[in-house]
Amino acid sequence: MTLQMINTLIEPAAKHGVTAMSGGWGYFTANGDVILDVGAPWITPTTLVFASIVEVDENNMPIMGDARMTVRNIEPYQGGIRTWATIDWGSPLRVRVSYSWSE
Repeated sequence: MTLQMINTLIEPAAKHGVTAMSGGWGYFTANGDVILDVGAPWITPTTLVFASIVEVDENNMPIMGDARMTVRNIEPYQGGIRTWATIDWGSPLRVRVSYSWSE
């Protein structure tokens, strides 16, 4: 299967290296099955990563929305994270993927 890949940079929630668990967000506009790719230089293939997805409004505030969205797979790699997501909507939506990772 070949999926569309959409790229962005991760926005850390806290200064890197301060705690054992850190988190951040990536914002995307997409629909269907896509690979959402965030750059994060401190991530390695062995980093433990969790992700969730939510629709956001024009101010990037989370909203429930009507679309069904799922995180299907997460791949940490040297310098970033790829997330296979399904955004079940007929047109592109603004979404936020929230990431947590262990250091």
